[in-house]
Amino acid sequence: MSVAMPEKEVANADITISGLVKDADNNQPLPGVNVVVKGAVRGTTTDGQGKYTLSVPSSGAVLVFSFVGYFSQEVAVGNQTAINISLKADVKALSEVVVVGYGTQKKVNLTGSVASVTIDDKIAGRTLANVSSGLSGLVPGLTVQQNSGMAGRNGANLLIRGLGTVNNAGPLIVVDGMPDVDINRIDINDVETISVLKDAASASVYGSRAANGVILITTKTGSKSQKATINYTGTYGMSQPTNFYNYFDDYARSLTMHLRASAAGNSSTTYRYGTVEEWMSKSMVDPLRYPNTNWWDVILRDHGRVQTHNLSAAGSSDKANFYLSAGLYDELGILINHNYKRYNMRFNLDYKIRDNVKVGTRIDGQWSKQEFARQDGLINYEGTDGYDIRYAVAGITPYDPVSGKYGGIMAYGEDAFARNMLSMMNVNHNLMDRQEFNGTLYGEWEALPGLKVRGDYSLRYYNQFQKSYSDPTDEWNFQTDALARTLVAASAGISNASLQGYKTLLQGRITYDKEIFPGHQLNVLAAYNEEYWFARSMSASRNDRIYPNLTEINAALTNIQGTGGGSDAEGLRSVIGRLNYVIKEKYLFEANARYDGSSKFLPGYQYGFFPSASVGWRFTEEPFWQNLNTTILSSGKLRASLGKLGNNSGVGRYEQRDIFSLTNYVLNGKIAKGFSASKIINEDFSWEQTNVTNFGLDLGFFGGKLTAEIDAYQKYTKGMIRPSSLSTLLAGYSAPRLNIGEMRNRGIEVNLGYRSRIQGINVGANLNVSYNKNRLLKWNQFLGKDWVYLNLPYHFTYTLQSKGIAQSWEDIANAPFHGQYFAPGDVLYEDLNGDGQITNEDRKAMPQFNRDQPLMIYGLNLFANWKGFDVSFLFQAATGRRDFWLEPFNQVNIPSARNAFNDFLWYDTWTLDNRSASLPRLVSGSGGNNQAESTFWLDDFSYLRLKNIQLGYNVPTRYSKLFGMNKVRVYATSENLFTLTKYRGVDPEKSTMTGGSNNDDIFPLLKTYSFGLNIGL
Repeated sequence: MSVAMPEKEVANADITISGLVKDADNNQPLPGVNVVVKGAVRGTTTDGQGKYTLSVPSSGAVLVFSFVGYFSQEVAVGNQTAINISLKADVKALSEVVVVGYGTQKKVNLTGSVASVTIDDKIAGRTLANVSSGLSGLVPGLTVQQNSGMAGRNGANLLIRGLGTVNNAGPLIVVDGMPDVDINRIDINDVETISVLKDAASASVYGSRAANGVILITTKTGSKSQKATINYTGTYGMSQPTNFYNYFDDYARSLTMHLRASAAGNSSTTYRYGTVEEWMSKSMVDPLRYPNTNWWDVILRDHGRVQTHNLSAAGSSDKANFYLSAGLYDELGILINHNYKRYNMRFNLDYKIRDNVKVGTRIDGQWSKQEFARQDGLINYEGTDGYDIRYAVAGITPYDPVSGKYGGIMAYGEDAFARNMLSMMNVNHNLMDRQEFNGTLYGEWEALPGLKVRGDYSLRYYNQFQKSYSDPTDEWNFQTDALARTLVAASAGISNASLQGYKTLLQGRITYDKEIFPGHQLNVLAAYNEEYWFARSMSASRNDRIYPNLTEINAALTNIQGTGGGSDAEGLRSVIGRLNYVIKEKYLFEANARYDGSSKFLPGYQYGFFPSASVGWRFTEEPFWQNLNTTILSSGKLRASLGKLGNNSGVGRYEQRDIFSLTNYVLNGKIAKGFSASKIINEDFSWEQTNVTNFGLDLGFFGGKLTAEIDAYQKYTKGMIRPSSLSTLLAGYSAPRLNIGEMRNRGIEVNLGYRSRIQGINVGANLNVSYNKNRLLKWNQFLGKDWVYLNLPYHFTYTLQSKGIAQSWEDIANAPFHGQYFAPGDVLYEDLNGDGQITNEDRKAMPQFNRDQPLMIYGLNLFANWKGFDVSFLFQAATGRRDFWLEPFNQVNIPSARNAFNDFLWYDTWTLDNRSASLPRLVSGSGGNNQAESTFWLDDFSYLRLKNIQLGYNVPTRYSKLFGMNKVRVYATSENLFTLTKYRGVDPEKSTMTGGSNNDDIFPLLKTYSFGLNIGL
């Protein structure tokens, strides 16, 4: 018996299609090719032999074949059951170029270590205060360390491949060919690509300024736009601290801790227990006179606000291309009266006068306005204020709106200089305006095919003006209705400070690019540079403003006034050369050299020569490899380079000039004014030099779907600039600096990339891992025993070894001698040298950890898009850094008065009733050595941070065009969303060396939540 199927069901039965996908050029099978049914979620990928099998719903289906680095193809199924396809390579994709010094190179032909980041809508759409902080996690070997979230002062410190010198170790920033542009003043929406030059082969064309690496920023042009387009990108977001301490707003308990600490330290105290009881009984009913103020709530906004806007136009024709933009960054900081606003403008133009003559310009300008009460936000490193927030006790009323008065101290025995942070933030005014202009004009003439002559003239100009003044203010004791303190006297003055400067760059270069024989490509560059810097500063101040509302310097009396000023200049003259030679796209050779002359040094030491050489071998282009008939490894290249770089950024412009001091002489029995030399000149003083060796391996798998870049390197710096010492008999002279230090860096970098299409979803990932460790080989003339030592990492961990907290007098008796005031509740240390006492000789070296920088940094970027939706995650991590959680805000050896406590000092310090506490006892006066650097306070600064998450949607073009728009994208983005760490302080990314040697700047980093809109017309 047979059953006939309905005709409709037969027509809709799935059809099985199979086939083979090959490379159209070499006829080799292609594994990993995406084969999907157009408009459906069905799909598969080719196997290791390039074969596939797929069921399609009907003969009317269309198959789409796509692969990274190849053109996609669409094929109608029809009556076919076997479909074989040959994909053609996308020459444009395979010919991806990377910006390098003084030009571009095909990525496949690079022999140096260069990392490149393309700034797309996803990166530009992030709510970033500056470009430097936006590089975190994106580039292997680039350490990005942000130290503050304060509005206008939230730029990041950048280090390429570790600490190359103890002097200025920051990289050279070059924007559109102009060195020394401030990376933190650029609108990221204007940036097209960022290249990081990490080895000598890529960076030696910048010679004496490239020892710490080079970051090249190329801004957008209209060359990619066939017709004029207009684009708008805007974001609006809120910001909050990533983490912060909990301020202890219970003044009675704060006084109790003072009394307890004074008793423990056998020291007198000005406080009385009666004050504690009075505050406990009256604070709930009379908060004006008995306040418990939480200063975080008073001086921090519930959230900051950040908005960015950028409007640009771009276009091109056969003759010209242009890019024009205007941008705004506006930040209302989380700290009251700390705000920042920046305006950006850019105009880029390229114009062909003739077929072989081109001229152009690159112009940008910025104008920023910054408002702040304290330069570092919560603290003040100058003057007599001390650590402001540390002295903001809870027993002060911020402000009484009825009387219009600020509060001062009221508790019996409290220090008169305890801080009212609200008055300090409101009455101190610092207004800073800064304008910058960067402009370049160029002309290029192609004299012969492949031979180009180009000339550039660039100017960078800046002008900065800062006005500082304070309002006359008193602080009031509301209990006695009497004056508690005059914060700012009626004679308050005003000061102005002005900085101006400019830099010029004159450059001429010749390039020759030609295939001299079949398969032999030659590229030669010769250039000449002259750079000149000039800077001037002026300042003026007067006391006794006529009226508080008048804030100009002429509105103050001339009885007490001061002035200051000065200027300096510098010149650099350079000759540059580069030769690239490529044979059959397989054998790659490059040589670079730069000859620099600097005005900073004396004749005979002014010039330095900085050469490099590199080779590369694309072994997968060899016949023997192609005969292996493998398609797993589709591309492979070996690289090697070595060279010498220089550094003079740590040298003063007039350091090698004689300095004279005003000196009185006795001539003929009378005092006469004269001059005398005040320092000794080191005539041999010259550049720091860094020799760099790099080995690299670039791999591509499955036609570029999976890529790997691996680099191993060594940087050896010699002639590192260090101070010298003079005999005590040579009084009145300052010692010269010498080229005597040596440091070595070694490291490994791995960068993995993956892109594919799975079930109609485009997915991708990028993982970069970097390891760097330095070793100090030579140092000063004299070297003590500390965290700087020869043949060990610079600033390694060198510390006492803690055994915990002493719980009883028996523990004290069984321990080595810790000091005469050692008692239960103090930290116990190990006697490593066995002499029966605890001294600095018991410190142990832990070279596996660094105090300043992590040994390993990581970045992971995950992204996907589907039917107009896109999502991305950027993770950043660091390991190998350990430092001490020791700062004025967590100390247990507290001052006798005016100490602002954090809550853990009440709940988690040792007492007889709280023996399980993690912190030692509180002490004022004589006590144990509880604040010594030891493993008790040594924290692991490793962390994992979700740096950015972004979710977007592109409105279908058929809908956006109804409103005259080619593109509409809406998105939500967040920065620093969460951090996983064991560090007990504010943020593990922050430096603990802010302010030179202080580790007390607790201004937090910020997390932001933003919404954005991108429109293209």
